[in-house]
Amino acid sequence: MKIIIFDTDILSMFAKAGALDVLFNLLSGFKLCITPKIKEEFSAPLKYGYSFPQQIFDKFELVLPTKEEYLESEHFQTLYPFLGKGEIEAIPMAKIRKCVFATNDLKAFNVALKEGITVINVHIILRTLLRKKIFNKSDLKKLIQKLEASDNTKIKHTDIIFE
Repeated sequence: MKIIIFDTDILSMFAKAGALDVLFNLLSGFKLCITPKIKEEFSAPLKYGYSFPQQIFDKFELVLPTKEEYLESEHFQTLYPFLGKGEIEAIPMAKIRKCVFATNDLKAFNVALKEGITVINVHIILRTLLRKKIFNKSDLKKLIQKLEASDNTKIKHTDIIFE
């Protein structure tokens, strides 16, 4: 089964909106995973009383890096010091395992592309929901509003989702 390794941003947005099931519905043919460093990043909000990370821990498989992946992440830390620790771990794992990496971080997205990794972001996910007719335009607009409100964010350039 093909794997998708998620960065924190997309999962945080969907978990806060109570919409992780949307990801599982859309990506039912994939094993949805996080890495130890991504899990560590999600552990911080738990300390402040937020419960959304537990939904992620309950539903997403934790994949551990191999020695080769660990060494590659050390190399990535030198090459790409501007990336976060979760991305430094996840991108090399996605590269070596030849799996998909999911992130909203533009720098991480571009590094993954440069490294030859298939990468997706929230725009691709939302657009695919529409194209696969899982959501109609009206329902997708409501989902976007819910994601933005629950994560206190703005999904920019939503017009490209509806093209």
